[in-house]
Amino acid sequence: MILLGKVGLGIIGTALAGAGIICSEGMISVNVETRQPEKHHVFVVAPAMLVPIAMHFVPKDLLGEQAREIQPWMPTIRVALDALSESDDITFVEVRELGQDVRVAKSGGSIVVDVNDNEETVHVSTPIRPISSAIEELAAASAAPTR
Repeated sequence: MILLGKVGLGIIGTALAGAGIICSEGMISVNVETRQPEKHHVFVVAPAMLVPIAMHFVPKDLLGEQAREIQPWMPTIRVALDALSESDDITFVEVRELGQDVRVAKSGGSIVVDVNDNEETVHVSTPIRPISSAIEELAAASAAPTR
């Protein structure tokens, strides 16, 4: 019985360690609420580490054109993302009009987009580090041999 308890603790410990690793990059949050004509609410939270992992498994021949187009800009993108991740919090865009608000900002280590108007509210937040990893995966697709 003690052996069974040790095996169970090992399995639970491994699962918790795996969950901790997957969530270590932060979480992507998408929250959408529509008000008209019917009220709908969609809320999705997913580990941000899944984006670069998923990019790794996309067939490289499907990303060929996008990878070639982004390749000349990679040095600029790398510098921009490094500077962005080290910078203080900042608001990039803020638009306030009658019945509409839009805000794009860097908050903590994430890019946050908030849109509020009479018909819907949208909030999207994603950590910067996984964005960088996903872009690196896309750039690597141009170096991969095509079939």
